[in-house]
Amino acid sequence: MKTIIIVLLLLGGILFIPLQQIFAQIGASEQMMSHMRFTHSQLANNIDQIKQLLETNHTSEAITLLDGMDVKIDHMNTMFNDLVWELSNRGH
Repeated sequence: MKTIIIVLLLLGGILFIPLQQIFAQIGASEQMMSHMRFTHSQLANNIDQIKQLLETNHTSEAITLLDGMDVKIDHMNTMFNDLVWELSNRGH
């Protein structure tokens, strides 16, 4: 009886570590996706602001905003590449 309990505890411990890693990866993917959605919505809002600035001839502010968008797009590309790499390591 004790041997069965010990074996079950060992098997539970052996299975717990991979499951914990799988759930951590899923959480990281969801966090990256959420951050990418947020960045995407910021970029969409910035496009509307740029249109308004250009219509009112505030070109220097529009250019500054475009420069900031360029940084966000580079950041989003990096996040996307990280997400693809992580999903490929999980077999997706």
